[in-house]
Amino acid sequence: MIITIASGKGGVGKTTISANLSVALSKIGKKVLVVDGDISMANLGLIFNFEKKRPSLHEVLSGECDVREAIYKHKTGVYVLPTSLSIEGYKKSDLDIFPEVISDIAYDYDYVLIDAPAGLNRDMAVHLAVADKVLIVITPELFSISDGLKIKQSSEMAGTPIFGAVLNRTGRDFGEMGADEIEMIINEKIISKIPEDENIRSATLKRMSVLEYSPKSPSAVAHMELALKIVGSYVDVNKIEKIYDESLIDKIKKLFLRFKGN
Repeated sequence: MIITIASGKGGVGKTTISANLSVALSKIGKKVLVVDGDISMANLGLIFNFEKKRPSLHEVLSGECDVREAIYKHKTGVYVLPTSLSIEGYKKSDLDIFPEVISDIAYDYDYVLIDAPAGLNRDMAVHLAVADKVLIVITPELFSISDGLKIKQSSEMAGTPIFGAVLNRTGRDFGEMGADEIEMIINEKIISKIPEDENIRSATLKRMSVLEYSPKSPSAVAHMELALKIVGSYVDVNKIEKIYDESLIDKIKKLFLRFKGN
């Protein structure tokens, strides 16, 4: 399945979600490719420390190499198709062949996540059209919600269904809009709420996903739950941890009773 992760405006955490969701999907056993689709303002490669890798998507879109030569496997198990930071690379790239490039490799993976450029423009239209589904990233602020609604409308025009909306950076402001209110405005289900978490910033500075940096942090748990919803096998991650802890305690008790009986 090809999922384009889109937002109407920058600064909502779309790239961070793309990276962390790809790692979460990989952790539950899925083969995942994450693509830096923002060929003019690439950032995804920075999180995986692949921004200097050559060839990159720029070379693929300029016809200089095959797409499989530009895909790199990260230590988390995620496959990454990065885009370089080169202005020259951007100038020589032909975005018109992007759908063909993605379609050529999509069947090699369970999920292909495309980190699309922010905003409504020709580049975004290409990313919406190539996807099987679109995941909209918004924050609980009026401008972000309004722009998210425009992404939804553009997706419908492209004939691509919406998977749902991810409400990012929640809990920052007591006056922020609630999930129910936002759902009424955009007429889409919010399938995940990811809290504001300093661990995200710290992980990014260390060129890591938050699942590597702090796997039990609120944001890491939220990304794991989002991954489970994506694959259609949602369970409460905290309950899994609780069950695991209880079973471990039971084992310790049994061992203690055994030794006590001896």
